[in-house]
Amino acid sequence: MRRAFVLTIVLLATATAVAAEQSFDQRVSEARLHMRAACQAVQQMAKAPVAEQDTLKTRATKDVSEAERLWTDLAKTYAVKIPDGYAGDPAWAQRLEDIRLNIARMRSDIVAGHWRPGFLSCAHACGLIATMHEANGVVLAIDAMTVVRKKVGLARGLLAAGSTQKAMALVKEIMAARDAVLLSPAPATPNRNAYLAALSELTQSVDALATAVRTGADVKASLDKLAVIVERVYELAI
Repeated sequence: MRRAFVLTIVLLATATAVAAEQSFDQRVSEARLHMRAACQAVQQMAKAPVAEQDTLKTRATKDVSEAERLWTDLAKTYAVKIPDGYAGDPAWAQRLEDIRLNIARMRSDIVAGHWRPGFLSCAHACGLIATMHEANGVVLAIDAMTVVRKKVGLARGLLAAGSTQKAMALVKEIMAARDAVLLSPAPATPNRNAYLAALSELTQSVDALATAVRTGADVKASLDKLAVIVERVYELAI
């Protein structure tokens, strides 16, 4: 009886810890979704007609302000109440604050109409979140997808610049990065099922790219198609 009671207590404690960690990751996810929306609006700004820029600026300002609010609340809660998986990180509270500062800088840049600095602040904040995970040995799908996204973007840039061989040489790295995604736990968010369903399409598209390289087919078309799928899976992974 005593052993059963102790086991029950241990299971309850474990469940509570997992719930707390999921709560932290979900709150991070919510803030990141607003950051991504703001970043996308800023990216559109460069190509948008003047008549549409006010709408995009309003949208970006609203999303980045919400991201800042969410992260500020998150930082206040978890700077002291450290979630499981992150305990023992001597730079924990500072990491949360550094991310908050970059989101705040992003908001200031957007409000001032400084689109490029705003975009860079967003990218820096996302990079700091990835570093926070890496420093604590936390493996999330969004971090693995970030690597895939970066390598696909680099390959497309090389191809556009005429460096075809260098672009094709990256395909092996893209395949390895895709495999890392498949080995990462699915996000504990409402998008979980959609994310899992999209993984097969991601895999098929990466394999199609490898086939294009091997057979001498249209690598650009395969990369362009893969880039669209990567963006969708990336957003589902947040």
